[in-house]
Amino acid sequence: MQLRHLRVRNIRSYESAELEFAEGTTLLVGDVGSGKTSLLYAIEMALFGVAEVNGAYLVRHGARDAEVSVAFEEPGARYEISRRFRRLRRKGQETFEAEKIRFTTNGAETSYSSTELRQQVIRLLGFPDNPSPQARSDLWRWAVYVPQERMRDILGAQPQERLETVRKALGVERYRTAAENAQELAKDLRRTAGSRRNEADRLRHFEDEHAEAEALGAALRSERVGLEQSLRIAEEEVERLRAERGRLERELRTFEGDQRELVGLEREAESSRNALAERDRLLAENASGLRQRESEFASATHDAEPLERLRRSIEELDAELAVARSKLERQAMALRSLAEAQAVSASLARQERETRASLELLKREESEAGRDLAEVNAEGPGKEPPAPTPDPVPAIDLRLTKAREEEATALQSLAREEAALREMESLIEHGVCPTCHQSVRADDFATHRAEAQSSVETARARLAECTSERTRLEETRRARERYDRALDRWKEVEKRRAVARTHLDRAASAREDSARQLDRLTREAAASAERVTELMPAESEGTALRTALSQLEARLRERSTEVEAASRAEERRIGIQRSIELLSNERARLERESREVRASLSKTLRQAEQLRTALERAQPLREAAEKLAPQVAAAENAGGERRNALARLDTRLEEANRRVRAAEAGRREREALLAEAADLDEKAVWVGTHFRATVLGMEAKLLSHAQALFEREFARYFSSLVDDPALIVRTDAAFTPAALIEGEWTPAEALSGGERTSLALAFRLALAHVVRALGSLRLDTMLLDEPTDGFSPEQVIRMGELLEELALPQVILVSHEAQLAAIADRVVRVEKVNGSSVLATDSAGPGPPPSAPTKLVDAA
Repeated sequence: MQLRHLRVRNIRSYESAELEFAEGTTLLVGDVGSGKTSLLYAIEMALFGVAEVNGAYLVRHGARDAEVSVAFEEPGARYEISRRFRRLRRKGQETFEAEKIRFTTNGAETSYSSTELRQQVIRLLGFPDNPSPQARSDLWRWAVYVPQERMRDILGAQPQERLETVRKALGVERYRTAAENAQELAKDLRRTAGSRRNEADRLRHFEDEHAEAEALGAALRSERVGLEQSLRIAEEEVERLRAERGRLERELRTFEGDQRELVGLEREAESSRNALAERDRLLAENASGLRQRESEFASATHDAEPLERLRRSIEELDAELAVARSKLERQAMALRSLAEAQAVSASLARQERETRASLELLKREESEAGRDLAEVNAEGPGKEPPAPTPDPVPAIDLRLTKAREEEATALQSLAREEAALREMESLIEHGVCPTCHQSVRADDFATHRAEAQSSVETARARLAECTSERTRLEETRRARERYDRALDRWKEVEKRRAVARTHLDRAASAREDSARQLDRLTREAAASAERVTELMPAESEGTALRTALSQLEARLRERSTEVEAASRAEERRIGIQRSIELLSNERARLERESREVRASLSKTLRQAEQLRTALERAQPLREAAEKLAPQVAAAENAGGERRNALARLDTRLEEANRRVRAAEAGRREREALLAEAADLDEKAVWVGTHFRATVLGMEAKLLSHAQALFEREFARYFSSLVDDPALIVRTDAAFTPAALIEGEWTPAEALSGGERTSLALAFRLALAHVVRALGSLRLDTMLLDEPTDGFSPEQVIRMGELLEELALPQVILVSHEAQLAAIADRVVRVEKVNGSSVLATDSAGPGPPPSAPTKLVDAA
């Protein structure tokens, strides 16, 4: 996974800026205070908030809020983290709080709190860290990002602190944590086993309770057998008395049913009388309505008599209309032909006018195209200019660069030879060696003087030759540039000539097409006018037919109105006839129902009389049932007392059985607790000894392997930075670095400034290599901020060679060393414009920077 994009707003000296990152090495260069380090702080701010750097130090002065966003990519996924902070003032002090936090995966956005985003960042980067949003990340500052002037901090850290950070970075800390957890788990298992045994001792009393409850239960079950026999005798007596009482009650209920039936018959008789009166009233109303409907039927029959005659009249008018419409339809075809001919004639006339106008316009365009072609033919060269040299400008530039380098080398050589000649002449003139200050004889160096003069002349001749070659190449380049400009001019004129010829040909072709179209339209317009003249008489005939048709339609509407009135009268007559039939049917139904109600009333009165006679025999049965009720109550009370005694005895027996079950459960629980305690003791022994020893062994093995790999890379990186075979570096068990100088191990504090920086940089590079090799860190990006502080020019060159040799997937390097541009795949220049930082990118790869860099994003 690598860093791909950074966007900032109101971050330190940046109002607004965006920067894209690619694979390889990106070098950020610029003057002191231009804002290079601010971009690295912004990346850290997006990942960890203001935990590493105070928000007041990062947010642009005077801005109310600030925003930073970074994007990372890996195969198949793109992650973007955005934070926005707002400025607040609390208790007289400025603070910055997160206003909005966003995390997107392939464009799908998720909102997180500060703690949740910290956990997402830890998961994304792939190394263990403190999930608190206020905690600092030592691993980030040691293995990924090296802040400016903090390169050597790793050397001054406490040994135990350094070791714990390295252990966390290498991922072996989890083994120590697992061993400590195993020891605590063993202690907890032993404590739990002791607790289980104590609980088992407290359950010993269930043995005695089990025997006592068993004896009590046997005595209660014997007593219950006798009580059940007594209860059965009492219940048999109660059943006999209840059967006798039931027989009497059933007979009485029969008489009670007769009584209720008698009341119902009396109500039914009263209802029949009321229904008979209601039907007599309805019969009278029916007779009155029937007489009224018969009168309305006679009136409607009179109004509907002319209906058939009117319908025949309408049919005759419809036939006349059909004949008239047929004639009009035949005439309409001629009228449509006339209208179509008139429309075609008008259209052809309009098209003829438009075509004439278009022809005139095309003639003018053809004339203008001819003038344009003549003007273009008069411009510029008529043929391609000859080339002064076959080589293009880039090839000449390469040869010119080489000639300039050879001229500079010849100039330096001449300066060295002249300096040697001056030293020789000084030696001969003063008789003293300028180097060792010993006296010499001038005659002994005469031959050397002649050789020095000859070397100076040779160097001057070589310089003149190189200067002549450089001048010739410069003149060749200028001639090639003039040729390129003339060739471009000739090509441009040729293009314009081709365009002008094409325009003229197209205009002439369009003019000829328009002339042919005008001739065709003129002939068609004349033929259309003749057709209109032939069809003109049909228009007057159509007018007469339409007038006759209108008169027939008016007569038809009058007859239709009369037919509608007669139809309504016929419908009313039919409706009245149906109403008369319904009233007749209703009168017959009412008369039939009246006869049925009278018959039912007579039957009801006879049944009521029979029930009154039967009810006189129920009184002796009621007296016998009243005498039997106290005997049943006394027998039920006796049975109830025995059942209550049996229930109390069952309660005591259930309590005894419950005590037995509880004692058995207690005994089982005690046995289970003792078995669990023994099992916990076995587990405590295994976890506290075998498992813990295995985990610590795995930790020691992994840490030893990681340290061996670290030592090898650490020594290799340091030797690449410091060209001193006698200086050897290593680390102890706590990863504390030291150097072997003249056979003695020397701490890092005793080294020079450049050596300490080299030691710290080699330590960080080795740690990052080991962390990635062990798979603890998923991020393939390293951020270096002025890592060459205190380096000599030779060390700067070696550091560049080391970074190029390591071929790290992605390095973002902040440095003012121009030599490092040779190893960078991309150079981004940071400048201050009116107090705001802006970014500009140079061409990728080594080589001299272009004269005009391209701006990425200016300050807003």
